[in-house]
Amino acid sequence: MLRRMQLGVSVPMTRHLLRPAKRAHSIMDSAYVCSGARSFSSTPKPQSVRRWLWQKRSFRYPTYACGSLLFSGAVVIGGLLVYDVLTYHRLDTAGTVIPNLKEAPRAGPENLPILTWGNEEEKSEGTPHQESGKPHKERLVVVGGGWATVSMLSKLDQEAYDVVVVSPNNYFLFTPLLPAVAVGTVGVRSVIESMRKLLSRVGGYFVQGAANAVYLADQLDSKTLELTGNANGLLAVEVLSAEWDGDMEVERDPNSGNMIYLPYDKLIVAPGSITNNRGVKGLEHCTRLKTISDARVLRKRLIENLEIASLPTTSPKTRERLLSFVVCGGGPTGVEIAAEILDMINEDVPKLFPPGLHHLAHVHLIQSRNHILNTYSEKISEYAENRFRDEYLDLITNAYVQEVTPEKVIYKIKNQFSGEEELREIPTGCTVWSTGIGMANFTKKLVDVFPNQTNPHAIVVDSHLRVLGAPLGTMYAMGDASTVDIDLENFMKKNFDRYDADHDGYLTVNEFQGFVKKMCRKFPLASKHMDDLDELFKRYDSDHDHRIEASELACLVRDAAKDVISFPPTAQVASQEGKYLARKLNALAKVRSRTKLSDLALKEADPSEFDLDDEVYKPFVFHSLGNVAYLGNAAAFDLPLPEPFHTFFGGLAAMYAWRSVYLSELVSLRTRVLVLGDYIKRSLWGRDLTWV
Repeated sequence: MLRRMQLGVSVPMTRHLLRPAKRAHSIMDSAYVCSGARSFSSTPKPQSVRRWLWQKRSFRYPTYACGSLLFSGAVVIGGLLVYDVLTYHRLDTAGTVIPNLKEAPRAGPENLPILTWGNEEEKSEGTPHQESGKPHKERLVVVGGGWATVSMLSKLDQEAYDVVVVSPNNYFLFTPLLPAVAVGTVGVRSVIESMRKLLSRVGGYFVQGAANAVYLADQLDSKTLELTGNANGLLAVEVLSAEWDGDMEVERDPNSGNMIYLPYDKLIVAPGSITNNRGVKGLEHCTRLKTISDARVLRKRLIENLEIASLPTTSPKTRERLLSFVVCGGGPTGVEIAAEILDMINEDVPKLFPPGLHHLAHVHLIQSRNHILNTYSEKISEYAENRFRDEYLDLITNAYVQEVTPEKVIYKIKNQFSGEEELREIPTGCTVWSTGIGMANFTKKLVDVFPNQTNPHAIVVDSHLRVLGAPLGTMYAMGDASTVDIDLENFMKKNFDRYDADHDGYLTVNEFQGFVKKMCRKFPLASKHMDDLDELFKRYDSDHDHRIEASELACLVRDAAKDVISFPPTAQVASQEGKYLARKLNALAKVRSRTKLSDLALKEADPSEFDLDDEVYKPFVFHSLGNVAYLGNAAAFDLPLPEPFHTFFGGLAAMYAWRSVYLSELVSLRTRVLVLGDYIKRSLWGRDLTWV
């Protein structure tokens, strides 16, 4: 009552006492609300709780973030749905029908159908056609669909040439990640890109088939030249058919009737290489790693061995053999596949297979040289060997494989104590052969066309990547199929008299400088130690008569040849050669469209010595970007950095740098996203150890 009086409520005492309790509480609650007093109720109101939570930054900001993510996701999904709807189009039934090759004109040495193209109207329809006239743009035919070809297509001007690519596979394969595909780290679809999609950038055509032979213009009759529009040559191609699915390992009938001719103005030869057998017996029991099919076969073999070895019915001796994995070859491919297999055994096998099985598995790496990765820097080689030994990988160097059987690998090695060579053997359940490279079948046929092609391993090209022996500017080669000419002595014999102006058998200072400059331009690899020509002249002028005679010049050439090393057959070299050739072809196309070639030739003192390629573009120079090797949850980098920067680093950080480099080198955004997703899946759920 006293409290009610303080609140200013005038109510008789007796009446107040007779009110129900519910009514009293109602009045008191209303009075408290009116006076701004706080309620003593133990249960807070929902609005108050929400208001209190919203005032907290720790609640408000995460709520904003979640809402933004949900909204962004909804926008992205909605955009994808809209884009998907817009991609549906009505079927265009009015397109050009692909002509029947049986109705195409036939000519050439073997009287085959001739496929020509170049009409701008029909080209816009996306199909090649037959015509007898010479196309407005030069016809560029490319053999092969590897690194060099894809790099060239990425830099080639879209309107410079009519392009045709001939390859047995209709996709580009990112070969550096094949070892990862073989053990389930990366998916098969993640490392391939449609060749037609890559070729669409330049509006080119794709012919799935295998190049079979080349016929130069001087081997063609007048009828063939007329039908092909005076082409510089014909390329015979065996196309895909019901009898042949594109497998280059399958023996085929050359008279199967699935052959056509492709006329060309410029031919680019880049079919890659094949694995060198080196005369070893039993290589049919080995798995190679050059194609997607090879990776699938190896993956199936690895997982099949693990499954059989995990069965209780398998004998201990058989289990030991099945879990012995032998890699022959200590180059980049051999080292990376050995590292991937070792990673799979250490990381995924213990989680999915019976306990202790991974302790029985062993990886053996056989190398014929003193060290693995001998084409890389010494630092990378030493780091790789030390890491493999720490991981208990069996590294066998200075060993030569003699024979491979289904159950063992026999190799020859020198005894460390007696010094005598002895034969040893390793039981094997899976043998990978990854040593050496050899010429593809088409490359072998091509070098037989030119008598001066004597290199047994590759096509010899000059510093402009032109095939030696072919008419200038008509045939180029790049990638593993080619090697740059470094025959300096032959160059000296052919050009000494040319620079000896007075024909006295000596070169003056000016004549010597002209000779050296020409040699360095023709052979950029020989120019490293020829900067100071005056000092060079004094050094090789042995009799100090201020003249250089032929014998003294021969000493200079021999010393220069010692420092000349041919380019390694790597993707880095092939990529740079492809980009170089594209830029030069672009420059040649511009010159041909603006200037008459006869006018350029007249500028030369001797028009017969006119070299258009040399006039419009510089020779090819390889710039090494360093070496990198994957070593199993680690990598090693050796970069050509100037002092005092560290040029070598390895370990886990290098592995992520290695992944970043490969992601950037992938040819499309699609493959980059897929490979990145594969790495994330591998980190979260491990490798995919199924062979499907």
